Amino acid sequence: MKKVVAIIAVLILVSIPLFEWLLTNPSNSLELMQTLRNTENPESLFMEGENFDAEIVEYIQKEFSPNMVLQFTILEFDEKSFLIQTTPGTTKLEIINIDEMPEEMRNYFLSQQ
Repeated sequence: MKKVVAIIAVLILVSIPLFEWLLTNPSNSLELMQTLRNTENPESLFMEGENFDAEIVEYIQKEFSPNMVLQFTILEFDEKSFLIQTTPGTTKLEIINIDEMPEEMRNYFLSQQ
């Protein structure tokens, strides 16, 4: 009986950080925007501190609404790049639009890798 209680206690202790991570990390663009709008410490959301721009974050927190969130995927295929607009905030992504990217934009994103 003590072993069962010990195993249950260990499972609970291990699962607490996992549940905390699942509940607090955004899983799509809509949740990311809402997290950015509602956080007290937005700098903590950035992996690298030099990418943090307080003016942009302040603008997002004051001016953005959930209706403004757009979600895009860039797909590189056969020496062409495509910009795919998908539905934000849904479990299953649905495609709204696909456009081939202009060469200048393609080169910009390729240079960011």
